[in-house]
Amino acid sequence: MHQCTECGTVASEPRLKYCEECGAKMPEYKPPPLPPEGGPGGAALADSRPAKPAYTGPKWLEYVPAHSPTALGIILHVLALWLSILPSLAGVGPFWSFVMITTGVLMIAREYRTADLPNPLVDWIPEKLLPTSLPFVYSALAVAIVLPMVEFSVQPLLWGAGTALVVWDQRSKASTGREGYGELFDPRSALRGQRVLAFAGIAVCLLALFFTWHVEGEVSNGSGYASVAQGQVRGIHVPQPNGDSLYGNVGAIRMSGFELPMGSTVEILLMGILFLIMLRPEVERPVWLRFVPTGIMVIALAWVLVNMRLKVGPIMFLAGLIPVGLFSAFHALGRDELPAEDYGHEPPADRDFSQEGDLPPEEDFQTENEPYASDEVEDPPPEDEEMQG
Repeated sequence: MHQCTECGTVASEPRLKYCEECGAKMPEYKPPPLPPEGGPGGAALADSRPAKPAYTGPKWLEYVPAHSPTALGIILHVLALWLSILPSLAGVGPFWSFVMITTGVLMIAREYRTADLPNPLVDWIPEKLLPTSLPFVYSALAVAIVLPMVEFSVQPLLWGAGTALVVWDQRSKASTGREGYGELFDPRSALRGQRVLAFAGIAVCLLALFFTWHVEGEVSNGSGYASVAQGQVRGIHVPQPNGDSLYGNVGAIRMSGFELPMGSTVEILLMGILFLIMLRPEVERPVWLRFVPTGIMVIALAWVLVNMRLKVGPIMFLAGLIPVGLFSAFHALGRDELPAEDYGHEPPADRDFSQEGDLPPEEDFQTENEPYASDEVEDPPPEDEEMQG
């Protein structure tokens, strides 16, 4: 009760600063304290608030963003990419790191939208940046980047575990079904027809990227120059002994194909050809897609010629490009189609009644201008012979 201290009049409005009767200044209004949560009034107040739905999923996903295994896999990918900052650990370069982090944020936003959970950090992302093909693109890139991450460290374990979580979760969510992209691919298609050339060549090229391509700081066993004649120093050929292992290749750093500039990009492009030849034959594809393997072949050939050395890696990579180039030429000309028996959904052949001997009855067919059996027409009356004359 808000009462005047001068005349004792109870104010009609507790927030009035002056008394309505005597005009004296009213005491400061203090609202009543809220009842505690454990008290009788606090329980009713707590019931009136919108209750947050309780989580009933797996315990290991309780504190994961959107309670999604995909989000956990993306977190492991980000950790592996941050570790690649260290010079001693493998990486895919700043470009592909940026691509994976950006698409990872979009994937987490899509998982929040799918689970119908609000998050102000990703709610601002528009729907047009979260298409149905985003899970497939991210999963394909994660699988392709597994090879550049392979080394003896904790980094490939993080990337492999994250990729397994993403592929396992998205296969059940977005890869299968009527709108899924997983149904468009058949791994067995890569081993049929002329596509086996591309599969074998790409396998050799990917294996060659693990070998030595370049040696930084290599000391060659070349010629020495030391001779004094007529007061001048003159160079002569002095070969070093073959057994000079004390200073030979001291401090040299062996670089694999993945450690060269654009090495990861070439590897991802070759993996793209693998995904292309795994498409089912009945899947419709644009005309320009036939020339994609040829473009990738030209990029890979130019890259290996720039980095060509007398090492096992580049020579092996160049040998693997030969069958890939043959397949690219056949694919551009449209001559790599699978035979009819390799199609997964071959339409049934038309039935040949002439060879089976069970011709359908003639009454089952209706010729043009012929009435149905139910519409019987009476025979016309015979004409009179006299009227014929």
